[in-house]
Amino acid sequence: MKRTLVGFMLITVFVPTMLLAQIGWTRHTITGNLSGACSVHAQDINGDDNVDVLGTGFDASRVCSWLNDGGDPISWTYELVQMSFLGACFVSAEDIDGDGDIDVLSSAWHGNELAWWENGGGDPIQWTKYTIATGFSNAHEISAADMDGDEDIDVLGAAAAIDEIAWFENDGLVPIGWTRHTIDDNFDGARSIRAADFDGDSLIDVVGAALLANAVTWWRNNGDSTWTEYPINQNFVGAHMVCACDIDTDGDTDVAAAAYNANDITWWRNDGGSPINWTQQTIDGSFYGALGVFCRDINNDGHIDVLGTSDILDDVAWWSNDGSIPISWTEHVIDGNCDGAWPVYAEDIDGDGDVDVVAAATNTNTIYWYESDLVGVEEDDNNTMPIQSITPTIVHGPLRFPGAQSFQLYDIAGREIKSINPSPGVYFLKTTDEIIQKIVKVQ
Repeated sequence: MKRTLVGFMLITVFVPTMLLAQIGWTRHTITGNLSGACSVHAQDINGDDNVDVLGTGFDASRVCSWLNDGGDPISWTYELVQMSFLGACFVSAEDIDGDGDIDVLSSAWHGNELAWWENGGGDPIQWTKYTIATGFSNAHEISAADMDGDEDIDVLGAAAAIDEIAWFENDGLVPIGWTRHTIDDNFDGARSIRAADFDGDSLIDVVGAALLANAVTWWRNNGDSTWTEYPINQNFVGAHMVCACDIDTDGDTDVAAAAYNANDITWWRNDGGSPINWTQQTIDGSFYGALGVFCRDINNDGHIDVLGTSDILDDVAWWSNDGSIPISWTEHVIDGNCDGAWPVYAEDIDGDGDVDVVAAATNTNTIYWYESDLVGVEEDDNNTMPIQSITPTIVHGPLRFPGAQSFQLYDIAGREIKSINPSPGVYFLKTTDEIIQKIVKVQ
């Protein structure tokens, strides 16, 4: 049985403010048989509107998918994307060839390779492998973005053994050709790479983490195939992973990172300027063996929160952002028994309108998903809309209204919705009496 909503809403014209209690988490096992599980990604890859999970097994040398078949509890169908991908490390997903379906990307640490797999559809999905780069020694992380503004998805990679941060240009042909562009080949122990526009010039820049250099660095895209390096922090000991997100919602892209040896989860506020000024704030300086970091609004309060994993503490945790200046962070442990916690990702896995978490216990070869109880509905809810309320109405199924009032329903972008059985999400109701009511539809 789902729990009822743990937040309450005061309606002030169109601007609601949510007061949230502690989120509860239920752990579900997706697989316990992925040797050396070291990366996870969550996205709908088969087009059925359910969020699926991708994972890599470093020791298994496999790239795998688990298709979400729905149900309560969710049932998962295992499908192999690739075997013998030596030291399969990171996995991501994007429509690489622009054909409307979601393809898969991965890096091979021992294979020194970056590759992508074309989604050919079917049941099971037919995957065709294409190599992006070889000789990319100890390929660690892979990500994707349109780096050159030509509307093709390009690929970025970090190679630890050759200290390289690079991007690979997609030429848009069939088959796709890839041109390697080195951004930096002296980034000692390169581990992580992400793309974002940090300086607001509409060109895509890059941020990375280097384990041996103890560095978090960004590179400015000069628009002429050259890059200018700017350090963010050169003493972030054991820098392992970065993410790029507007954490303080001021319109600038900020950076968060995990440092394994420093036991640290930290973010840097982008204060603008040329070069950019960065203000450092430690989120947690005692998160021993910090490996993973991910940014997402977990409690639906409009503030970007931060997730992290600890290989030593076996913790999967998130820190809530209270939105103040400076931000005050509160730690919430999701799981304190995720043995060798490394990868972490956040997405609405069960389609109930709140953000769930996916993580892997590398030491036990297990991928878990953690169900958030932030939004829910009792099974005997009759879905009837009150005429007026100061709290959001939580419903599933078609919407029913008392009396014969006419009404208009809008999504959060202000678009009118004609259906009385819309997809799960957040909506606003306007009746003939001009009363505004927030609705959270979960099924």
